[in-house]
Amino acid sequence: MKKISALYIFLVTLILTSVSCKDFLDTPPLSELSESSFYKSPGDAAYAVNGMYDAFFELEGGDSPAPYMDILTDLLFLRNSWEVGFFPATNGSLTTDNWWTRDRMWNNKYIYIRNANILFENIDKFRGQIPDTELNNYKGQARAIRAFLYTRLLQIFSDAPLITKPLAVNELPKESPANDIINFIMSELDQAVIELPAEPSDAKHGRLTKYAAYVLKARAAMYVAGFYNRPEYYQVAADALEEVVNSGKFDLFQKYMDPNRDFGMLFREENEGSENKEILLSLQFVGTIAGQRNNISTVFAGNGWKGIQAHQNYIDMFECKHGWQAHGISFAEMNKYRDTKALPSPLAGKCPDYNPQNEFGNRDPRLNQTFFNPNIKGSGGAITKSGEFWAEADRTFWVDQDNDAYFFKKMVEPSLFTPVYEPWNGGNNYPLIRYADVLLLYAEALNEINRTADALPYVNDVRQRAGMPQVNTADKNVLLEIIKHERKIELIAEQVLYYDYKRWRDLEETMPYGAVFYGFRREPFGQVSRPMETKYLVYPRYYNWAIPTNEIRNNPNLTPSPNW
Repeated sequence: MKKISALYIFLVTLILTSVSCKDFLDTPPLSELSESSFYKSPGDAAYAVNGMYDAFFELEGGDSPAPYMDILTDLLFLRNSWEVGFFPATNGSLTTDNWWTRDRMWNNKYIYIRNANILFENIDKFRGQIPDTELNNYKGQARAIRAFLYTRLLQIFSDAPLITKPLAVNELPKESPANDIINFIMSELDQAVIELPAEPSDAKHGRLTKYAAYVLKARAAMYVAGFYNRPEYYQVAADALEEVVNSGKFDLFQKYMDPNRDFGMLFREENEGSENKEILLSLQFVGTIAGQRNNISTVFAGNGWKGIQAHQNYIDMFECKHGWQAHGISFAEMNKYRDTKALPSPLAGKCPDYNPQNEFGNRDPRLNQTFFNPNIKGSGGAITKSGEFWAEADRTFWVDQDNDAYFFKKMVEPSLFTPVYEPWNGGNNYPLIRYADVLLLYAEALNEINRTADALPYVNDVRQRAGMPQVNTADKNVLLEIIKHERKIELIAEQVLYYDYKRWRDLEETMPYGAVFYGFRREPFGQVSRPMETKYLVYPRYYNWAIPTNEIRNNPNLTPSPNW
């Protein structure tokens, strides 16, 4: 899947550029030339489906992108001032004409919905020219992608136009109630499960299978259950995830049988093959081809960038090696906002191995595989940050001296830093669905339908791979808080946590109005912690974003979003 033909690139570019300068819900179908000339042979359907996979592309940064969505939580912040387009969504100054909302969250979704609708209008003309299984596979892929797009629209805007066929000229749709969108998503993914194959068609997880469709359905169902208070959908999610778990096709990546390596190594390009049973679906990149590479290593750890970083409160969430339960530390309290300037580390005075002069020592092994250790030391009122020498990259990674936060190691490719520095040429695929997420979602769904004892082992499977002790509880509410914590530790920078926070209704708990988030804790060294950002988010406004102003202006059938 990583080798994409020049013809495919041209065709996708032709389709996208033909609509890129217009508002998308009042744009007519593809031109007569594009629509009638494109679907001439079964190969055209294959090219069209290939192009639809870009709908999963929710990274930012143009030619060389990286994942930004988790800056919308309390865990990460955006450091660099030149990336100002994202700041309004994080600090409370978002408006109805914000370009990120308009272009990425609305326009891009409807571009790909439109392309899927056109495929469904044309694909049956090839029946009899290709095997039914192949035809159905194309349909299943397009159907699952369209359902994914409507899931995102539901998660971001709630009510939105539900468009299932190409629009006629001057046809202006109106919003559909969220319930209509929910029903459509569920029925589409049910059909996709029937149409899609059980086995992947490529070795690097770049194609949808029926099991990936089950996970997409479960994610949508979990969101509906939580955000819309429809608890019956927890059973829907559990049933879908049970199919994945019981298939026997997937497992947690433990190639090295080393908790200090396995988590970090599962994201490496060298481990992308079929032997990595943890990945169900990934976004494909080729580091040597412009337009097909990622910039994750630069944005996360590049010289002068390190744009997405962690506050101290996120570092505090990593348990000590004994686990929090061994020291009576509450998962529920740690899932709330904490003022890390006023409050000490939760491990201080409780974990005998905790040392503020060695913040990364004796912790959950995922901490050292997720972030570079700045090696902060203090003496005589002075603080030093000597950084971490990473042997695989043959260089030391320092925190910039004017910056107090923590920067990523997770998903960073060491080969891009040695012998030649070229971290913008990332070829490591980006995980869209992996089995650890499946296990934690399944545990949460089981817990919500009062099967707490059945849920617990799946949480502990994920912890065991990380080298962490098992958790034990028979309390449904306690296990939910443990699962929330585990998802935050395991799935950071994988574009799922923001939607988790929304379905948990945890935005107020984690980011109350005026909340200040600080860099590393300076108080143990006789100094004062420095603020990294302050969030002025107003609720319920920030639970759903506004339909963009230009769409309201150009389509009188749309109504302004509530609270905006």
